[in-house]
Amino acid sequence: MNKPDLKQMNRQELKKYILAHPTDDEAIRELFINRRNPNAKVYPSPYEMSYEEVEAIFKSKLDRSEP
Repeated sequence: MNKPDLKQMNRQELKKYILAHPTDDEAIRELFINRRNPNAKVYPSPYEMSYEEVEAIFKSKLDRSEP
């Protein structure tokens, strides 16, 4: 079986392919590295932040998820 052209797949097709082939590092890299949203908020590693900073991030996310 020939491997599909990952760059030609849309996001939905690529996600479906990854679900069927969870060890395909190239496909995972295409979805999560090459196609990531350039405007997505980037957080530092939790190990580089204080407990209070991490707690504040989690609380803000929880507050937004409540109806």
